[in-house]
Amino acid sequence: MPATHQPLPQSVKGVDVLVTGSGRGLGRGIARAMAAAGARVWLAAEVSEELEWTASDIRTAGGDVRVCHVDLSREDERRRLARTLREQAEKLRAIVNNAGVLERQPVAALDAEHWRRIMSVNLEAPVFLTRDLLQLLQQEGGSVINVSSRAGTGAFAGQAAYCASKFGIEAFTRCLALELAGSSVSANTVTPGLSIKPTSLTQRDAESADEAARARWNDPIRLGPAFLFLAGLRGQINGCRFDAWSLTRRLEQWGAREVMNRIDEIAEYTPEAVG
Repeated sequence: MPATHQPLPQSVKGVDVLVTGSGRGLGRGIARAMAAAGARVWLAAEVSEELEWTASDIRTAGGDVRVCHVDLSREDERRRLARTLREQAEKLRAIVNNAGVLERQPVAALDAEHWRRIMSVNLEAPVFLTRDLLQLLQQEGGSVINVSSRAGTGAFAGQAAYCASKFGIEAFTRCLALELAGSSVSANTVTPGLSIKPTSLTQRDAESADEAARARWNDPIRLGPAFLFLAGLRGQINGCRFDAWSLTRRLEQWGAREVMNRIDEIAEYTPEAVG
């Protein structure tokens, strides 16, 4: 995917960015990074206490933030969120579909409620939020960033539903990228690539975890450069999969222009790799 003559990613300063699952963990780090770079960040998650905690940190740092309390497993609430953004976020330029549910259940004991709960948040929410907001992105160009996982390319015992949802998000992103080809909207997937707090832990759980475990978790804001780079894309790079930590380090070492020129070396997957 040569990018030598492609324009560099745009700044997020002054534009609207939606980050789902932004009350804790990776989503919280992404939201803080976007706000620090000047975006108006729309936080969307279910736990009000965590949303307000993230919003307070952003406001204290001088950032612009809006809070949307939403249960992404429910279609009516997803539609309400999309309607709010269409009405109030006219400069929406990036959607970060980060919210995720990680629960373990072996196939022999798999129940429909477990399956539906994971699929509704991990796969249905990104698919239908993107569908409902795509026209807004297409007005001035934008970026869809779908957070995936090692479970999106590999199998883990006891995680059939979670793996299926992440394999699904990989497939959805690549199909979306094909449909967006030649437009000013990018769609890519990204995995953290850095040890951070597990998705399944609430902030209160994390604070009460043992010291050794907490010492292994990095602040996900360290991955900010990767997400800012991807959020600034306007169709130049599409249908790829990135390790956020690797991308962050390459941006720091090489700069954005060289990263775009060598995107085939950096991406874990590019469309040309299909053979």
